Amino acid sequence: MVNEEGSINQAIRMMCEANVGVLNKGFLCQSLGAISQRAPLCVAEDCPVEDVLGVLRTNKVGCVLVVNHSGKLSGIFSERDFVLKVAHDFERVRRSPIAEYMTRDPTTQSMDCSVAFALNLMSNGGFRHIPIVDGEGVPVGAISVKDVIDYVVDSFTQDLLNFETT
Repeated sequence: MVNEEGSINQAIRMMCEANVGVLNKGFLCQSLGAISQRAPLCVAEDCPVEDVLGVLRTNKVGCVLVVNHSGKLSGIFSERDFVLKVAHDFERVRRSPIAEYMTRDPTTQSMDCSVAFALNLMSNGGFRHIPIVDGEGVPVGAISVKDVIDYVVDSFTQDLLNFETT
């Protein structure tokens, strides 16, 4: 897998030097840091499932990052985790620690990862969120497919509003 990811990343770097695909290479080749991000929503591994659901609901987000006692990322809990692991037995597990139901060791990236590489990871991995971590494994953000789409739509809208028709 590492060789495949390395090959993909190398191909993306080469693509950034040419015109490829329907999206502007300037967009695809920029780092995730260019996309507006909120601070990551983090919960402790021992946080009860029902409290985590409250965080998701209150913040209207699709996932939270789960951190260990050192503040390092240990997992992610998403709407999909709820549907597949919790919903069928919610009353029994509602007070259980989220660590029992999170996805452990999720795919992560650093802030300098390219948008194209992140989208490729999400598409191939079948997930919608990538935690962004620093060199120590501490969450500094999270990026979702929705964040990327919102960025594209906002940029497109700004271009339309600034379009000169003379």
